[in-house]
Amino acid sequence: MRIPPLHLLFLLGIIPSTILASEPPDDSKKPPKPIDPECTVTSPHSENFFDLRKLRRDPNAKVPQTDWIVKGLDYGANFSINICGPVIADAKDVEGVDESKKSAVGAFYEMNGTMYSIGSVSTTPHFRGRKLVLAYENGSPCPNSSSYRKGTLMSLMCDHEQFHKPSVSFVGQMNDCSYFFEVRTAAACATINQAQALGPGAVFGAIMGVFALVYLVGGIVYQRTVMHARGWRQIPHYHTWAAALGFIWVRLFVIPLLFLLRVISLVTGGTKKFEISTSNEVGDGWKRNDE
Repeated sequence: MRIPPLHLLFLLGIIPSTILASEPPDDSKKPPKPIDPECTVTSPHSENFFDLRKLRRDPNAKVPQTDWIVKGLDYGANFSINICGPVIADAKDVEGVDESKKSAVGAFYEMNGTMYSIGSVSTTPHFRGRKLVLAYENGSPCPNSSSYRKGTLMSLMCDHEQFHKPSVSFVGQMNDCSYFFEVRTAAACATINQAQALGPGAVFGAIMGVFALVYLVGGIVYQRTVMHARGWRQIPHYHTWAAALGFIWVRLFVIPLLFLLRVISLVTGGTKKFEISTSNEVGDGWKRNDE
């Protein structure tokens, strides 16, 4: 009984897959882009990933944290801000904000004994052109018009020197209604999306796949043009692969099959005895003798 050439089946499987992999991608078949987690954004221009989550002040942190305090300079009041999260300080007395929304205040200031909200928290930074910004809206009513509410716009800029702590600066305000801040931080620098990044196993697999493809294609070209080989002998190291696969075939399939048949023969009381050949030839798999 001749052993099936499993190495031929393997090559028949790998060659079509490499051909399909070389075909140009079809844009209509691309999967939809994944939704960014809270407080992160992917640039629509460069596809770079930005993660602002480490700027968020957490009231449940092991080490007690406070809001980011920003000096108002000539404005006459300082600002308390949390990025992508509600302020940690007690904001129950903010002016003109519904009781149900006071827990979502993202920034505020106090002036003349009154606390004013300058926007409810937002966890969706976005790009305006090439500027990364985060906007807070629906704060306390504006002084000149009760139909408008205070809001905050933060411009986040990449600064590798501000790694541990951001530098938040008050830029200015318009009509005591709109407030502008500049946040310089390393968190605003492009990084790798860990959810989409390739793991070490995937990288190793890709490298080995490229190596196998180069080995196979280069070996076939060499065997055909230099050694003038034809048929399956064009495969590099054909005899080595054939012997190795034949060895695996015999040890993993033929021997267990013969053992199983021997057990069945003993159980059923049969008189057939099976012997395995000790020959290294792939074709001399096994043979049966009658006692």
